Amino acid sequence: MARRPKPALIEAELADRRRAVDSALGSLRIEGMELEPEAREIMERFARGEIDLATMHAEVDAYCKTIV
Repeated sequence: MARRPKPALIEAELADRRRAVDSALGSLRIEGMELEPEAREIMERFARGEIDLATMHAEVDAYCKTIV
C-alpha cells in the first residue's frame, strides 16, 4: 500500500525532489548507465515524498550491498 506524502511536503518541495531524481537519472544515462529497478523505485519513493533523503540514502546503500 503506497503511503501519501506527508502534509508538510508542499508541492514545491515535491517538484524539487522530482527534478533532483530526474537530474540524477539523466546524469547516469549520459554516462551510459541505468539504475537497477529496485534502486530506482527507492528514488521514486523519495520523489513522491514517501521517504526522506536520509532514508533514501540508507536504503540505496543497503540495496547496493546486496548486489556487490
